[in-house]
Amino acid sequence: MIVNLFDLEKKFPEKLSEAIYDYYSSGARDEITLRRNISIFNNYEILPKLLRNVSSVNTSTSILGLKIGNPIMAAPLAMQSMAHADGEIATAKAMSSLDSIMTLPTSSNKSIEEVAPHSDKLFFQLYFAKDRKITEDILKRCYEKNYKAIVFTADAPRLGTREKDERNSFKMPENLTLANFKGTSFEKYDDYEGSSMSMHSDHLFDPTLTFEIIHWIKEKSKLPVLVKGILRPDDAAKCFENGADGIIISNHGGRQLDTAVPTLKQIRPIREEVGKDKLLIADGGIRRGTDILKCLALGANAVQIGRPILWGLAHDGQDGVELVLNILLRELVETMILTGCTNLNDISQDLITEI
Repeated sequence: MIVNLFDLEKKFPEKLSEAIYDYYSSGARDEITLRRNISIFNNYEILPKLLRNVSSVNTSTSILGLKIGNPIMAAPLAMQSMAHADGEIATAKAMSSLDSIMTLPTSSNKSIEEVAPHSDKLFFQLYFAKDRKITEDILKRCYEKNYKAIVFTADAPRLGTREKDERNSFKMPENLTLANFKGTSFEKYDDYEGSSMSMHSDHLFDPTLTFEIIHWIKEKSKLPVLVKGILRPDDAAKCFENGADGIIISNHGGRQLDTAVPTLKQIRPIREEVGKDKLLIADGGIRRGTDILKCLALGANAVQIGRPILWGLAHDGQDGVELVLNILLRELVETMILTGCTNLNDISQDLITEI
């Protein structure tokens, strides 16, 4: 019986090969940040408000003018067809059914064009290729297919080392490709020593980028741009100074720089730095509805869910992803009722105390 996300996590290894399971679940180096992303939620306690009329609870919100039914978004997750044949299409359908936003990753097995018909609330996560013609073409395709925003991942001037992938000599299965790079040298990457993900560092990631590139992405895409991977308040401020429409506070799920600060710890200081009106989304380690409330109370406008989406996808495709979302949404509503919150605007910092 599936009662919570941890029940799905336990089943996850049964569905996959060891190499694919390790790829999805592992973090950088000693995986300290990976673990801290989850455990830090226990450093914050909830101080509930009582005797409010909570007979009706509304979880809807608006992101970049896009109305959504709840603040639970799908983070960009690479190569989802390794978890289920329908891959990113199943995730898009599930997010659409729950009236929320999916971010399609650059390294997806289903292309921009294949996913587009299945949701009208799609963002696209961008790894910036050294060959700007490739990047410009991807941005043009996103605009033409009615994607709503570009999520520029800034915390990957190179790939962080995931030692499990190195030991496994991880390779994407032969029957899959990186669909957004069809016809280019990036479509497959099976001729690399160690983890084939080193392709990203060697040939795709551009380490020369600075904050000014945000202007270029906005110009070429004609879409709002969110910058993902920000942990420092001063970096958040510089993103907005250079035209960013929002920030995703993230440490890449603990997969880039080990011992980097856990995401939750940085929401409040970044909110204090950029002011109350800027769009902040947070990800990393969210497993419970109480975790979502803590993120929102500390200053996030919404959250992104990562690995649990994959657990649901491997469990039962679209239905499995919907199960994940419904569990989280049910827990969030319960938490809101028990803390005296009838809508997301009621979730305030005074509901949270730090141990």
